[in-house]
Amino acid sequence: MRASLIDPEASKESAERRMDDFQAAVKAIAARVGATDVNAVGTPISAFKTNYSSVLRRVKSGSVEIVNQGPEPFIILGLEQAVALMSNTVSDRTVAEVFAGLPSVPASGKLPRDVSIEAVDHYRVPR
Repeated sequence: MRASLIDPEASKESAERRMDDFQAAVKAIAARVGATDVNAVGTPISAFKTNYSSVLRRVKSGSVEIVNQGPEPFIILGLEQAVALMSNTVSDRTVAEVFAGLPSVPASGKLPRDVSIEAVDHYRVPR
């Protein structure tokens, strides 16, 4: 049988680092939208399915909620929180850019996909 090429300890450390980064991102989002509370532990998806109204009620009252589907966490924001998140950022960025952390593209002019392939791409990481 072939030995695994992935070190389980390295994978565990990577997952822990990603969760630490996620928790830091949740705290930053909560501070940016002025959240009154943050559900840092998260609600399992099974509990969310049966008690979604209580989770959504907490979101409506100003809490940032996390729902966990297995090991994958998801952030739930309400309308006012999403609008507050947008108002605290550069005004010419789209919601998708804010959530994805992509650089903004000016509203006027050509989009990167419309320009020549030889042109500098806003989304390309320099090597």
